[in-house]
Amino acid sequence: MAYEQRPGTGIIWKNDKYVPGGNQPYAKGTIKDLNGNDVDVALWIPKSDKIKGFNLTMKPVYRKEEIEETEEETDLPF
Repeated sequence: MAYEQRPGTGIIWKNDKYVPGGNQPYAKGTIKDLNGNDVDVALWIPKSDKIKGFNLTMKPVYRKEEIEETEEETDLPF
């Protein structure tokens, strides 16, 4: 039985490319927003020791098919 994400849930995994002080997030993954849309999530550890929390960034997941459709719809003269 495979795991199926429900709206408002998700999983993030530790990033193998993470290096302290580097430009990669500590963890990343995908969640479903409350409408059921996929959202990419990244968890960042602050570079400053004065900050006690984490930074969280989210952006919509764009599938390759969606990008190609929007490119075909634009009717530019060049």
